[in-house]
Amino acid sequence: MKKRGKTAGCLRNVFYICILCICINIFTGCGKQEESEQTEVEYTIMTDRELPEELLAIIEENKDQEMRLTWKDQEEMYLIRGYGEQLTGGYSVAVAGCTEDEATLWFDTRLIGPEEGEATGAASYPYLVIKIDATEKVVVIE
Repeated sequence: MKKRGKTAGCLRNVFYICILCICINIFTGCGKQEESEQTEVEYTIMTDRELPEELLAIIEENKDQEMRLTWKDQEEMYLIRGYGEQLTGGYSVAVAGCTEDEATLWFDTRLIGPEEGEATGAASYPYLVIKIDATEKVVVIE
């Protein structure tokens, strides 16, 4: 019987490990998840005069703290993002994006500070409300 060298045994083990790794990658898809395509959502920026009284009362109750709220009214949904009490006036909130995929809707905003000389001495409570068609998707407000 022939003795095999240590090198041949190591090469065989490396070969088996490579085959095992290839099989794992084939059956698991290399661990990649398909990224879902996001699309823009149509929305309307609402003013206080346009909001339902019930929603306006909820905003008034919570305006001094950060808010991330959704509120449904029959066929419409309102997304509210408030930034709580700011020490001065002159702040505003802008929509950075409103997108969705098959399962999730994302609403992203930015707080814009007052420009130099624009700040007032009174505290302010900047928030933004948008209206979209009602959805059953998970809503993430950033």
